[in-house]
Amino acid sequence: MKIAVAGMGPAGSYLAALLSGKHQVDVYEGQTEERFTSVCGWATAYGGTKEALKEVGLDFDDYVLHRGREMYVSAFDRTFPIDAPELVTFDKPRMIRDVAKGLNVRYGSFVRQGDLESKYDLVVDATGPYRRILGPVQEGRDMILPTFQWLVRYKDMPFDDFYIEPFDSFSGYLWYFPLGDHDAFVGAGDIQKGHRASVEGFLKKHPPSEKVATMGKPIRVAAPSSVLPHYGGNVVGVGEAIGTVYPILGEGILPSMTAAKMLSQMIDDREGYSRGVRSRFSAYDLAYGYIIRKMEHTDNLLNSFIPAVKIFLWFKKNFDITGVNPSIIETLRVLRPRKKATQGPTPVTPGPLSP
Repeated sequence: MKIAVAGMGPAGSYLAALLSGKHQVDVYEGQTEERFTSVCGWATAYGGTKEALKEVGLDFDDYVLHRGREMYVSAFDRTFPIDAPELVTFDKPRMIRDVAKGLNVRYGSFVRQGDLESKYDLVVDATGPYRRILGPVQEGRDMILPTFQWLVRYKDMPFDDFYIEPFDSFSGYLWYFPLGDHDAFVGAGDIQKGHRASVEGFLKKHPPSEKVATMGKPIRVAAPSSVLPHYGGNVVGVGEAIGTVYPILGEGILPSMTAAKMLSQMIDDREGYSRGVRSRFSAYDLAYGYIIRKMEHTDNLLNSFIPAVKIFLWFKKNFDITGVNPSIIETLRVLRPRKKATQGPTPVTPGPLSP
């Protein structure tokens, strides 16, 4: 087949590498080769990502910047650590470039709907929250958070490991991710658009010795069943374009690579692929429904306790793809089902596609 992949993130690059020996694959990337980067916190789970990279001949250890031991969580006026021995930060742009090495990548090619469909047997939309080829979500309930972060440098690091602050309304969270050599990402995503103020508040409390650079991108946190269609005509989506970001963690690197592998194995069966994605990521629907109830203030013990326990059990079972290993008490401290709703529903709408 003659296949075009639009977008060279984790999903697009990994899929293209998996398909390159069997099909003619062209990758279209809007950034130039000289300025290519990847905007996010660069955190993922070590074990699952290491196994995934073996399939394209790379060793994940070559890219790891910081390997965690625990993650400090500040929630509801208390800070506590949870085990996170599999959580790492890594040089994501360099890894993506190496995954794509040897592929036919057309850098500086910003493509939209209608640009590629007539030229290829199959077009893969790996453009993340933008869905530039598939088009807007038509079925389900999409949700996109704006994000913002600083790359900062500290003489004395304020934390020796990962640190996050979930917002009380569950509209997002603030993160501090160490990158090694006294560097860190400090960022936040918030559908209520308080992310920039949260980041600046953290940096005022923990002033770095140098602010190196700012960056930001939107992130889709809606689950795959809420981001439909997954395909149409000779176009099929992969990764964040179809919702493979775990809503509670905001992590989509390894899940997007997992979806890419699924597509590579079902390249001739788009409906089967869509069913498989919805089944494989069904736990994301549970988590997505949970945070929706939190944000709309409709959560209570009756509709939240059992889902919270199921979320905990999913974490325990999927330690290799989450990187964190919370206890049931720690999980409930963060998710904190309420005895009753304290106010009426607040409608939640998707955020803008801007940082």
